[in-house]
Amino acid sequence: MASSNLLRGCVLVLCLQLSCAAQMLSASRIRDPYSQSLQQKYVGPLQQLSADAAGVRFPFPFYFSQALDVDEVKQKQMAQGSIHFDRFGGQEVLQITGNYYASYSATALSAGQRARQTFQEVVLPLLKLSVADLDRSVPFDAYAFEIAHHVRKKVYNVNTEGPENVVFVFSRAMGEKLAKAGDVESQQAALLESDAWVNGEPITLWLVGDDAPADVQQHHLARYNKDASAFTQAPPERGTLVDPKYLPSSELLDTIAANAKAGHDTSPGRLLSLQHEHQPVLDRMVTDLKPSAKLVDYAPPAFIAFHGAVYLQLSVTTELEQPAGSSQYKIAALAFEQHISHLLRPVTKYFNDKADFEGVDFSTTVHQSVQPNSESVEFVFPMSAVQCYAKYDCSGQELINRGMVLINGERVTLDLMRAESDAGK
Repeated sequence: MASSNLLRGCVLVLCLQLSCAAQMLSASRIRDPYSQSLQQKYVGPLQQLSADAAGVRFPFPFYFSQALDVDEVKQKQMAQGSIHFDRFGGQEVLQITGNYYASYSATALSAGQRARQTFQEVVLPLLKLSVADLDRSVPFDAYAFEIAHHVRKKVYNVNTEGPENVVFVFSRAMGEKLAKAGDVESQQAALLESDAWVNGEPITLWLVGDDAPADVQQHHLARYNKDASAFTQAPPERGTLVDPKYLPSSELLDTIAANAKAGHDTSPGRLLSLQHEHQPVLDRMVTDLKPSAKLVDYAPPAFIAFHGAVYLQLSVTTELEQPAGSSQYKIAALAFEQHISHLLRPVTKYFNDKADFEGVDFSTTVHQSVQPNSESVEFVFPMSAVQCYAKYDCSGQELINRGMVLINGERVTLDLMRAESDAGK
């Protein structure tokens, strides 16, 4: 009897191992040599991800598969496995592909709404597991998902149903932000700095209500416009590593540039007047935001004169969630992604669109558990640029391009994407 129970236990364990491994693609099926080496080297974390993914219960049947647009009857007979490293768009990505047998009505849901449904039901749960199981010691740049779902529609008054492919690509930092976001606003901000396509056409993934507002779509989708005339032709701005031809122009950004050239009163009298006028609002903001913002007690919010303008200085502390090493650029980029970017929208809610000061200075002391020393980083942004970001009209990189970043008092250039891609190296 004991030996029989032992045999059953061994068989059960073997079946579970095979089931978990079935979600992961064999390294021998990966063509890119570097991706194949990652698949072999990090088999442990990938197996953990496969095991966790096997336990997810989706609203409709989902199969991890490299072959998309496959009939479910045929899919059941095919070998599963799609979690793997690969090259995509010049980046090393953790890629998951599969068939989701949800059937959406083309009449009831737009392409963007169908993509949103699949994102929420399939992609987001798998993204959260991927972030949890593969930490920054695993060197890849982004998360990529390609999922096929089904769409019902009428063609010449005949009811038809066919596949529709959706692709989502999230940078490492945006994937982590999405996975850990505690509210829809934070998720939406990350999605607007990510990429999504439906049958090869770029879309703006919008989480609330119908599709994204027209102005948000226009600004977000401008990045995919291959017409050179759609971009500004100016040389790279000082204080940025990003050529502005990659930054879609907009009325808001033109306003920001115009405001930056205007002269401002920075006299002590104006600073005192602003402090007196806004003190009740600042006191309320400190009470409301102190726990999440990590505002320090020794330096309450104050108006300061800096670089020919008046800024509201908010002093905070930042504890990095994962080590950034010794690179000041990595430290600054992660401080922005993990902490400062989450404060921008809450802060703007305390001031209307016509704030009577020029900007906000987030002054933070950045700590990381593996390094005994701390870094002093300041993010100085024009108020118009902060409001642009708060309304989802500007990305985090655009915001940084329109402001200043100082590390230990020295102005630096900061390319978030470059810093993020280097963060695991």
